[in-house]
Amino acid sequence: MKMQKKIRSMIGLILVVSIFGGISEPAPARAAQEGDVDGNSKMADVLSGEPISLPEALDEALSRRPALHDFRHQLEARKDVVGEARSNYMPQLSASYQNIYGNSFLGVFLFPGFQYFDLSILTVTLNQNIYDFGRTSSQVKQARMARKGAQSALNKEVLDLRQDVTVSYLTLLMAQHALKSAFSGVRDARHHLAEAEARLSAGVGIRLDVTQARVNLETALLQRIRAMNDFRTAQIELSRTIGIKKNPHYVAREISLDRFKRSIRLESDIRLAYRQRPDLKQIESQVREGEARLANAKSQNWPTINGVGQYFMSNIPAQALGISYMPNYPFSTFNIGGVVNVPIFEGGLISHQVHEARSRLASTNDQFSEAKLRVSAEVREAALNVRAALQRWSEARTAFESARENDRLVEKSFKVGTARSVDVVDAETALRQAREDLVQARYDWAIQMIRYRHSLGDMSMNLPSR
Repeated sequence: MKMQKKIRSMIGLILVVSIFGGISEPAPARAAQEGDVDGNSKMADVLSGEPISLPEALDEALSRRPALHDFRHQLEARKDVVGEARSNYMPQLSASYQNIYGNSFLGVFLFPGFQYFDLSILTVTLNQNIYDFGRTSSQVKQARMARKGAQSALNKEVLDLRQDVTVSYLTLLMAQHALKSAFSGVRDARHHLAEAEARLSAGVGIRLDVTQARVNLETALLQRIRAMNDFRTAQIELSRTIGIKKNPHYVAREISLDRFKRSIRLESDIRLAYRQRPDLKQIESQVREGEARLANAKSQNWPTINGVGQYFMSNIPAQALGISYMPNYPFSTFNIGGVVNVPIFEGGLISHQVHEARSRLASTNDQFSEAKLRVSAEVREAALNVRAALQRWSEARTAFESARENDRLVEKSFKVGTARSVDVVDAETALRQAREDLVQARYDWAIQMIRYRHSLGDMSMNLPSR
């Protein structure tokens, strides 16, 4: 009964191929493929593009991506904020000049011959902060921690960018190998079809073998179309991660995947991630910034002591001083003193600022603890993915070797007439699928290893130079 069902299914498949086989591919494309026997020239056309290595792709991305420029500008701004806070340590020198020209409204009517008043005043003031009970130092520390947070944010963006570009590059390289495998599958399928047709022409074969070979060829052609689309998609994705709007049709150069290999020591790697992850460093800088903000708020309760030096020079009209024989009378003086400002009552402003700073600090500490939990989970999950990918790669190698040996034996048996055409088709299909699985498993392991490195905050790989 099972044999009868299988025969009916095979007859149905033959009828479908016979009816629709002629429209499975446009005539011009089919003619071009038939003219291209081995497919090498067409594969060369598809893979023609601008060669690029992984270090070149990383360098291009680091120089092009607008997000990196944004974070660099933010870091420069934070450096200037540190300079602003430090300026409170330096003396403040200012000068002002006034020229006053006026008269008394009543003086014109009450005193005949009353002169207009023309006064010129120059004032130079020197102010020096002597002691403010840590107010300025806490402001400097707060600005410095904000700058470190901006540096950590930039480092995180660079780390994420390196991961994205590396994964996109390996995906493109995997698509190239899959495309080559697809072209090889088409070549093998055409070779088998030619052998089946030759056996039929010689009278030692059957038409079923030819039909099965054509079905195998159509399957291989469909797989090649999918491989070409995956390859074009990978090119677009690499261009996007680099930061190029137009698609320059990059072609990835070969690279040894052993460069991405890293031993996994889970507990020590988690501690390493705590020290290296830029996002953790950023939150830690925010904790230190919150501590400085709290200290600055508390310092508002204490007095400030400033030293003041002032030089005053004026040009007063002589008539205003009762001196009739001089056109004007210059006057100058200077004074040196100190100013003590003591906060007494400010409507609860300082106490509210202290409570706000304390609450913000507690919130940031909670965020830091939550981030460490997240990092630990990410490292453990990435380690599991690497181990699973390594097992799939090992199984894929074994399956590929078995499929290749089986294809060789079936092909040999078919030539001597001890195997059927359907056995050859099945063997070729299994070999093609095993080859694709091996390529995918190999690069999937490398990609998972890249993600594991990213979870540790370490993307320093021994890459070849440009």
